Formats: sequence, structure tokens, C-alpha cells
Amino acid sequence: MPKLLLKLCALLTITLSSMTIAGCWDYKNIDRMNYLTSLSIDYENEQFVVYLQSAQFSEIARREGAPVGAKQNDVVGIGKGKSIADAMFKVYKSEQFPIYWGHIKTVIFTKRALRNVGIIDLTDLINRYREIRYNLWLFGTDEPIERLLNAFPFYNRSLYDSLMMKPDESYRQFSYIKPVYLYRFLSDTYERGKTAMIPRLTIDSSSWLEGGKPISLLIMDGAFFFKGTDFLGTLTTEQLIGKRYLDEKMFRVPLTIENEENPVITFVVRMKKFKVRYAVRDGRLNFNLDIKVKAFIDEMQQNLDEAKMRQLLEQEVEKTVRSTYDAGKNIGADILNLGYPIFKYHHSDWKSYLRGEGFASAALGSVRVQAMIIHSGKYKGRIAESPKS
Repeated sequence: MPKLLLKLCALLTITLSSMTIAGCWDYKNIDRMNYLTSLSIDYENEQFVVYLQSAQFSEIARREGAPVGAKQNDVVGIGKGKSIADAMFKVYKSEQFPIYWGHIKTVIFTKRALRNVGIIDLTDLINRYREIRYNLWLFGTDEPIERLLNAFPFYNRSLYDSLMMKPDESYRQFSYIKPVYLYRFLSDTYERGKTAMIPRLTIDSSSWLEGGKPISLLIMDGAFFFKGTDFLGTLTTEQLIGKRYLDEKMFRVPLTIENEENPVITFVVRMKKFKVRYAVRDGRLNFNLDIKVKAFIDEMQQNLDEAKMRQLLEQEVEKTVRSTYDAGKNIGADILNLGYPIFKYHHSDWKSYLRGEGFASAALGSVRVQAMIIHSGKYKGRIAESPKS
């Protein structure tokens, strides 16, 4: 076969093959997309109200060179409909750029949506839509959604840098309420032996000033609790203090010991480990706890020896754990999840004593706390007052 004919055959083969290769026919310019960062859902007058918040990522990227006081312009789309999907498509009607869902980091449900609709119906579309990820931070709230979405952090930063989007960063410094991923909450919801929790998001306007004026900032204040899909109730941050000491991922929390309402000593406490045991007495189940914590001294108002400090620390941890257990029991919630180890490892006892309404008859028995004080800072005791000249 002549060389020219071979070359023509090869060229024809390449041409025909290239026609079958998929090209980038459906590409989109990234600067012509609306990137959502949070999704909020309310339920009012038998209608779903959906809030779609998007951040201006170009402004976030240029923040280093932005002028002082440059305002971040996050935008919020609002849609109403008889279903969540219907409400979302109402927002589509007025969109200026195609909406991209893959950057959503947070989902917020109002309390009335959680009570009147239920968590399963609220999350059906979120889990079904392929662009939305599973590792979304989940919050509930009593606040108007629009107020939350306009509570910008310091220095006019975007809400992308706020507690709503990055609660784990604040939790490492002060572990007062543990943030929850949506997938973890749903896992706890479907696990029969567990009580599921959604942190409650609210606004604080009393802690910080900017330019001499109070600013509104997001905080986690309490939580909503569920048994399966049933909404049980709400507890405040103060009622949940004891829950911290049964969280193995707790980083650090302050604990101040008082004597007649006067502070004596302040510790920073970290979790070491805990163990749940149980016993059946007089036909009802009694939980027994062994808790180990480690702490260091953050501030001293009175000189105390190490044994006394350990004693005070152990007594305070026990007291707060019991208080939190009682607060949960008042709403029918095992918020410390003491029944879960029994559900996993002693299922027959769980069925006999805890299934259904059995938790109402259970009791908290012994709470044995073992504290280890790892250091006292730069000083061994209280800093002595300077002698008078």
C-alpha cells in the first residue's frame, strides 16, 4: 500500500476517533456562578420558607488588600412554597447566575419547623440532592432567620468566617457546646439507643464593641433534643454544663469553684475518659459513672493544698453531671446517652429496663470523679501581695 494511502487512512482514523471524544460542552465560567454557603428553613402559615445565603468569594480572597472597613456583601435569596423544593424553585425564578450547592457548609432549622414538620422531612431533599455534601454543620434556632444571617463577625468579615460556618474552631478554645454535623445527627436519630442533639444558634449583643458600639454576634446557647424523630425539648447552656465531662473530644472548659458565691479557684479542665456501668435494684436500672478528668490551675483567689483542690474539683464535676442528668430527665431525654452502652453491649437489659418509657424510671447512682491537676501555671501557689513600703 502506498505511503500516501497509509497516511490518509491514519488521518481518517484519528478524525473519526476524535469525533467520539466528549468535549467540555457544558463548562461554566466560575465567575458566573452563585456559590451558596448556608441553607436555612422555616415553616410558617403552612408554608416552607427557604433562605439561601451566598458569599462573595472574590471579596474573601482579596481581603488582605481590602481597605479598612470594606463591607462584605453576602446576599440572601428567600423563597416560599408548599414544599422545600417548591420554595427553592421560587428563588430560581429571580436568580442572576446559576446556583452552585457544593459549597454549603451549614444548615439551620427553626424550632417551629423542627416541631411541626419533623427532621426527616426537612432533610429529605438535602440528603437526596447530589451536589450537597453530608458534612454540613447543623443548627436549630428560635431567632428570625434573617437576623442570624445579618450578624456579621468582626471587621466586616464575611459570615463564611463566623461561628455558623466554623464552629469547631471556637470549640477547641472553649468546649461549651459541641457542634454537630448533619450526618452525625441523622445517625444518632436512627440509632434506637441514642438521644440526638442539635445546637441552638442565637445572637449575643452584650459581649463585644466595635467602634464603641455593641455588635451582634452568633453564639451557641443551649440545644434541642430528639428521641428518634420525636422532638423532646430544649435545654439552656447552663443546664448542659455536665454534658461536657462525658465528651471524649472535649478540648478545654473553665470551671470556677466558689465559696459562698465568692470565687476560690478557676481550673481549665480537659476530658480524660469515662465509663458507664449499671445495676438493677428493686426492678429499676441505676446508672453508675466513673469519670476521669485532667486540669490545670488558671487563677487562684485563695491558697489551697493539692488534695483540697482535687476534692473541690471532683465535687463540682459530680454536681454538674447530676444537675444535667436531672434537667434532661425533666424533658424525658437521656442527654448524657448513658443508656447507649447498655443498648450496644447488654441489649436484653436495655429492652427490659430502658426501651420505650423505661428511662423515666431509671436513676443516676454513683458518680465517681477522679481528677488530676497537671500543673499550676508559672506559680505554685497564690501570688503574694507586694509588701507595703
